[in-house]
Formats: sequence, structure tokens, C-alpha cells
Amino acid sequence: MTLLRQPRRRQLLAVEALRELLRAWWLVRFRAFRSYVCDLGEAKGGAFETEALHDDIALLRDVRWAIEAVNRTFGGRFTCLMQGMAGKVMLNRRGVPNTLVLGAKINGRDGGETTGADGMAAHAWLCAGPVVLLGGEARAGFVPVTSYHSA
Repeated sequence: MTLLRQPRRRQLLAVEALRELLRAWWLVRFRAFRSYVCDLGEAKGGAFETEALHDDIALLRDVRWAIEAVNRTFGGRFTCLMQGMAGKVMLNRRGVPNTLVLGAKINGRDGGETTGADGMAAHAWLCAGPVVLLGGEARAGFVPVTSYHSA
């Protein structure tokens, strides 16, 4: 469905998602990670699990839709980290507890994900309670290295 056919609240979410994705893109491309990592939330080693599920499942679905729709519109140019950062800001603004998890794995020569020269691959995914909101479909095989929780 085109953006113009969506309800007004979804249109506004898409505009917000665009703004936050562009902001995340700029931070990741032009700033050192250490300069914005403190804005991601409380750092914990490994995965940080929260049992509580947010009451408004429709809100979580709409935030996911908005970020994915903008990313599709731009040809998938936003990385998992950028999408997770944008989703985190949008959820924080609405008072929804969330966790951005950063994971890594060592790839073999099986033609898997794009890796660096050292054979390492990284991935980020965003959780709201037990629900993996963004990046969940690609997180298989990744070990959580650190997570950033916002209450």
C-alpha cells in the first residue's frame, strides 16, 4: 500500500521513521561509535532480557512497519544498526522499554553474510520485551556481545 493510502497516524510514523533513519545514517557514517553510544541506553554484556510485553502490540507493529517501509523505499540502504537505532528512539519517545542487541559471529567460507577482512560479521536487532521487533530474521548464528536497554 502506498503511504498516502495509510491512516494519518501511520503516515506520521513513516515521516518520523525517515527522520530517525537519516539521523542514524549520519551518526553511523560520520561519527565515531563512542560519540553516540551513551545515547543508546544502559550497556550490559550479552543479551538483556525483559519478560514484560508492551500492552500496545499495534504500536510495535506500526513502528516496525514504518522503519521497514522507509528502508524499502530507499532500496534497503539502511543497515540493521541504523534501523535499530531509529526504532529505539521512536520507542523511547513513547515510553516503551526496549533493548538494542549487538551481536557477532565468525563466518566460515560458506558464502554467508558480508564480512570484514577478519571473517567477522556483525548484526543488530531491536527487542521490545520478548518480541524481536527489527533484525530478528537475520540474527541466527549471532552471539550477543552487548546490549543497550532503555526503560
